[in-house]
Amino acid sequence: METSITCYTRGTFLSNVSSQRSTVLPSLPSISRSFNLRSLKSSSLFGESLRTVSKSSLKVSKTKSSSSLITRCEIGDSLEEFLTKATPDKGLIRLMVCMGEALRTIAFKVRTASCGGTACVNSFGDEQLAVDLLANNLLFEALNYSHFCKYACSEEVPELQDMGGPVEGGFSVAFDPLDGSSIVDTNFTVGTIFGVWPGDKLTGVTGRDQVAAAMGIYGPRTTYILALKDIPGTHEFLLLDEGKWQHVKDTTQIGEGKIFSPGNLRATSDNPAYDKERNTHCGTLEEWCRMSTRSL
Repeated sequence: METSITCYTRGTFLSNVSSQRSTVLPSLPSISRSFNLRSLKSSSLFGESLRTVSKSSLKVSKTKSSSSLITRCEIGDSLEEFLTKATPDKGLIRLMVCMGEALRTIAFKVRTASCGGTACVNSFGDEQLAVDLLANNLLFEALNYSHFCKYACSEEVPELQDMGGPVEGGFSVAFDPLDGSSIVDTNFTVGTIFGVWPGDKLTGVTGRDQVAAAMGIYGPRTTYILALKDIPGTHEFLLLDEGKWQHVKDTTQIGEGKIFSPGNLRATSDNPAYDKERNTHCGTLEEWCRMSTRSL
């Protein structure tokens, strides 16, 4: 872990981490409807190489499908190499790279940040944890510095936030900063989920309208799994010790699995087909609960 910290601090991604024991976080302000992006500090996430890029130097390229681009993507590519081969849209490339920088910082913070509550709740009634707010801030900052995000919203801040990007050639992003944050202190895997839509709309759109979707998974390994419109499959990147993302896996189809992990058990009360499927694999709800309790 100490090696990883050293690599990160050289890039100024974790400028406030001075040693392996630096696990105390500064107090985090509650995020509310009055959330202001200007309160975020640029030095908390991006190094000089990203901060000095001006908007005028970034040219927008319209996305177009090309099978020749797909064939050049290879296992072992860096995130930047893969995206450059997969899409000609420089705005989308920059946005996905900036989100990758946020994910690798969150991966470290999840290991060290406070799991305590902030005495606040979000718009959905969930208690906000310090680590939730930290991840939320990092992702908003990443989108702001991409210069290609027009609007963004999150589970913690569901109101649209203007990121300052263009409408034409820009994107809008919705994200859950840390799904499963309530179980961070049990050391279970948690993750970040986000979707990217073209233009300035996040309402009246569907999943099929997305140009990209991705998730960051923080577990024994940290991975960044993304999908791009018109590019088959999902593509997995592993966070290496030196802080770089490396392309390690492509998934183009889902085969028959050996593990059935039912989620959204509330749906069993009004979806008979789902309840039947769960019963087939796990038995009745009472049996499943007893089995789950024994496993804990």
